[in-house]
Amino acid sequence: AVLDFDERPDLPRPNGVWNLGNPEASEMAKLAETTYRDVNIGLANQFALFAQQNDIDVYAVIDACNSQPFSHIHRPGIAVGGHCIPIYPRMYLWNDPSATVVRAAREANAQMPVHSVSRLEEVFGSVAGKKVVVLGAAYRGGVKETAFSGVFPTVDDLKRRGASVVVHDPMYTDDELRHEGFEPFHFGESADAAILQADHAEYVHLTQSDLPGVTVLLDGRNYVKSAQDIKIVSLGK
Repeated sequence: AVLDFDERPDLPRPNGVWNLGNPEASEMAKLAETTYRDVNIGLANQFALFAQQNDIDVYAVIDACNSQPFSHIHRPGIAVGGHCIPIYPRMYLWNDPSATVVRAAREANAQMPVHSVSRLEEVFGSVAGKKVVVLGAAYRGGVKETAFSGVFPTVDDLKRRGASVVVHDPMYTDDELRHEGFEPFHFGESADAAILQADHAEYVHLTQSDLPGVTVLLDGRNYVKSAQDIKIVSLGK
């Protein structure tokens, strides 16, 4: 078949291409679905910042909430990237500038890289004059794509605070990283601190030999399971 769709017995009609009656309704469905996800993530990020300030594990809270059938809170994180989720809400706002909830969520998500760097400094101290590794140039794990990736605002904010910034991504060559404007980093090279930006499988378990000299890792995706002799700090905990 040209198009294959997952079986969805929960839907009111068979999964597939649905006729919504006119192009405007179809376009709104595209924007609404993606905008909903951005708003949901924005709410999760707001919860994460509050939990972090009050010594609460937001991930345990979200899991408990989502045990209820009508709760579907997404996961907080350092950034929302890609061609769709950061962009379609802006397209919706162009048509509906009075959508205050959509605008607030987009603004909240856009600030998460700065919040993440601030969180790193809360634990590590000032990054001025320090070498900081950003793990992951891609906008999400397992995808070789930097469109609207959180790596750009994260690197910019680290540099604004005086850090020397290097970037690692297992999916990109050194030349490709330089083409994006980054100084490449290789496992085994020394650094002072690290920020996980993309949840690549290679980052689930890290060791001191991967990141010699690094004492604090800000896990922007709550993804790292272990990092030998490195203090892991997550958003929302």
